[in-house]
Amino acid sequence: MSSTSKITFYGGIHEIGGNKFLVEDKGTRLFLDFGNQMGKEKQYFSEYMKPRTFNELGDMFEFGLLPKLDGLYRRDYSQHMGFDGKEDTAFNAVLLTHAHVDHAAYIHYLRPDIPIYCTQASKLIMQALQETSAGGDEYIMFKENFQLHRDKKTGELVRTRDVLKTPRQITVFEPTKRFMIDSIEVEPLPVDHSIPGVSGFILHTSKGSIAYTADIRFHGRRKADSEKFVEKCAQANPDILLCEGTRVHETFSSTEYEVENDAKTVIDRTEKLVVCSYPTRDLDRLLSFYNAAKEAGRELVIDMKQAYLLKLFQTSELWRNIYPKPDDKHIRVYIPRKKWGMLGRDPAIWNEDLLKGDYYSWEREFLDYNNRTDYRYVSAHQKELVFSCNDFQLKELIDVRPEQGSQYIRSTTEPFDDEMELSEERVINWLVHFGLIQKKKQLTRSHVSGHGDGTQIKHVVENTNAKQLIPIHTEKERFHKKWHSNVKTVRLNKSLELR
Repeated sequence: MSSTSKITFYGGIHEIGGNKFLVEDKGTRLFLDFGNQMGKEKQYFSEYMKPRTFNELGDMFEFGLLPKLDGLYRRDYSQHMGFDGKEDTAFNAVLLTHAHVDHAAYIHYLRPDIPIYCTQASKLIMQALQETSAGGDEYIMFKENFQLHRDKKTGELVRTRDVLKTPRQITVFEPTKRFMIDSIEVEPLPVDHSIPGVSGFILHTSKGSIAYTADIRFHGRRKADSEKFVEKCAQANPDILLCEGTRVHETFSSTEYEVENDAKTVIDRTEKLVVCSYPTRDLDRLLSFYNAAKEAGRELVIDMKQAYLLKLFQTSELWRNIYPKPDDKHIRVYIPRKKWGMLGRDPAIWNEDLLKGDYYSWEREFLDYNNRTDYRYVSAHQKELVFSCNDFQLKELIDVRPEQGSQYIRSTTEPFDDEMELSEERVINWLVHFGLIQKKKQLTRSHVSGHGDGTQIKHVVENTNAKQLIPIHTEKERFHKKWHSNVKTVRLNKSLELR
């Protein structure tokens, strides 16, 4: 057993997102996050050019998107592509800060017997992602691939069609309650971010302590959590602080409460339908629009994916009273026309079973909700509604047909690369076509980032009492160097020892 304590950086260095930090201590090996390196992945793959199914791990190894480590990856993929897969699991855990893809998406590739430690909110979000995703990202349930069986009639080997499903080992930890993973004591600490249930960590190893900010800000609904994180770090005097810096070059942040007020202002001055777009899993943003709509005497229309997430959050004692129920009297669940477009057709000819055939099994329960709605109701009651319609749902405007006097609020991040610019141009074309705006400059935006600006990150750096600082989740490490006298910039796939 090695007596060395070290961190190896397999992602999240000189880039935004993709965090994968391997911490080793006295034989214990655990990852801090296991995320998608979005920027780097886009250099080689896209929606229409994905890694090959039969060699998915190999294709990812080729471009350094996954570390080539024995005993880490699912056996079905490893054995099928010839990357062994017979060796024992060599890792104790993945400590997940939160369920954004740049921190969690590559869990799909991990062995199901490697425990994933996360908050209850993160587990619920991952469950919603897996159960409502057409792609079937395997966060919660593991599905065996490349399996064969013998046909009972012919005796020939054929591909297994009924995929074997196995639950992953998901261990939910309580906020602020310490626990052990072999030789490492883990101290979880909630922080404020644009998704519920985010946790920073202080790891207490045999050679010293490591603090990890996760994605942190001080301008959301849980600012006090971030302040408490800084306070606890200061008490621990960490030997190393892994500190994010997505927006270190910026000096100002509006607050989530300002977004809510902006929404109220737009709703108050709008005669007809208010159309808005915001991230599905940002439930604090949902709350902003819910509160604004409610105060104006309107109902908020949400899609089925968000309704499903709200339903899951009602199973949590911690979260059920923070966010509304999907059948709340101020909410309507929007049922779109799908597949055959059976919704609204003559029920004497097209019966209920045919209608349900248009929808996935997880969607069908919403067909029976008393507060369900569809394009006919939205179109007929435009003065009474705030219609949540993200970029993938703009086709609904063809049926809803916003009337003159309707308005649009864009509550998503501004584009920061060419691909996002092109995508937003397409959105603007739709909005202009339906009269929600006249030109690009008229686009009403109200959004706040999930990441702290430079002033906030400076506060973290200067008040956590860390002996050494490592910038992560940033392309601008020079800012951290201005605020701390011992900043270590590390290289991808390289290790740093605790001494």
